[in-house]
This record gives sequence, C-alpha cells and structure tokens, in this order.
Amino acid sequence: MTGGAAARRPALRWLAIAVLALLGAWLLAPAAVPIYDGIGNPDEPYRWVQSPTGTPSKKAPTTATVVLPVAKGVSGAGYANTKETGPQISVYFPAGALRPAAGVTSVTVTAQPVKPPGPPPSNGSFTSNVYRVTATAGGADVPIVGTGNLAPTLQMRAASVKQPGPVFEQLANGRWTQAKTLRVGNDIYQTQASAFGDWALVRPSAAAGSGKSGGGVNVGLLAAGIGVLLLAIVIATIRTVRLRQVAR
Repeated sequence: MTGGAAARRPALRWLAIAVLALLGAWLLAPAAVPIYDGIGNPDEPYRWVQSPTGTPSKKAPTTATVVLPVAKGVSGAGYANTKETGPQISVYFPAGALRPAAGVTSVTVTAQPVKPPGPPPSNGSFTSNVYRVTATAGGADVPIVGTGNLAPTLQMRAASVKQPGPVFEQLANGRWTQAKTLRVGNDIYQTQASAFGDWALVRPSAAAGSGKSGGGVNVGLLAAGIGVLLLAIVIATIRTVRLRQVAR
C-alpha cells in the first residue's frame, strides 16, 4: 500500500461517519409535508368569522370545496385549499375515504367557516375559525369510512405562532373532543378526520395541560448531522491538499 493511499483512508473514514450521522439525523427527525407549503410570500393576517374579541375581520374567510369523482362505488382522491394567502384550511381525501350511495357519480366536499356554535371549549380558547366540513351527494350526507392512510386529512393555519401550539378539536353531540394533532409548519397543524362536522384549533389553557401537538423537524438533530458532515468535508479537503503537496 502506498503512503498516499494509507493517508487517504482516515479522510474517507471521516466522510463515511459524517454521511451516516446525517442519515441518522434525518431518520430521527419526523416531518410531515403540508398540503400548502407557501409560495415565498408571507401569510396575510388571519381572517376571522368572529375573532376572540367578538369582531369579524375586514376580509371574510373563504371556503374550500372539491368535487370527488366516484367510480364503481369508490370515491376518488382530491384536495382543496381556501383562497387566503396562506390557506386557513386544506382538506385531502385519498381514494376510498368515503362511502357514497349506489348510483352516485360524484361527491362534493366543503370546508366552510362558520360562527362558533357556542362558547369555546372549557379547556382552552379558539386559535382558528370553526370550519364545518361536510360531504354530500344528491342532497344526502356521505360518511367517512377510510381509516389509517385512507382517512381524510385536515390542515389548518393558526392565527398565532405562539407556543405551546393548539390542538384540533371536533364538536360532537355538543361537546368538543380533542384529536391527535401534528405540527407540520410554523403555524400549520394537521389531523386525520374520522367524522365530518365542526372542527377548530384550540389552544389549551395552562390548567388543561398539554394538548398533544408535536411533530415537525428536529432541528437540533439535523443541525448536528450537517455540522458533522461539514467538518468531515473540511478535514478531507485539508488532507487531500496536503497529499498533493507531498506528491509534488
């Protein structure tokens, strides 16, 4: 083995260690990709139907609507965003998420902002509008049957980036019930919907404790992995330069 080859081995070893560290950081840093991830423009101020102070916004919030095709009794996939700059709600329905009646050829899904049907949950305060999510075909409601990866996905933008973040809650039988929530953006949160109805983001009060809002990229792990990779590249470059100088 030549002296140059022997000297190159530590540099290659450092590079291999750095790549493995970066790969490990990515694997240990869970992240979900938002339906809407921005277009480089800042989000506009939140549009309220009725803000926590009781007043509406100057601009009315918009509605998200999508028509899903139905073939052989199976609903097709589709998604829709509201029209704000920084949509306030996005809905995604994978194929097979709904069970339309026989003979139905399409299903209309709507996420409409509505005035809160009552006071906020006793365990917190609204940080978004209440959105009434429905699916209809021929004037009849269409139920959700998809679970797991086939369940509909809702993403909502909170009116504030304040942390701890809010959680999704659904109004069912006059009671707000918390749903599993994942933070997928600076102020964007995601859940899987098991039923239609009224949905909102709610920031739990201090007394209520932790709403299970989490997720996003583990920035510390990624930064550590990238730092190790950069260090390895610098070491490998220095060793390569020295080897060339010795060869001359």
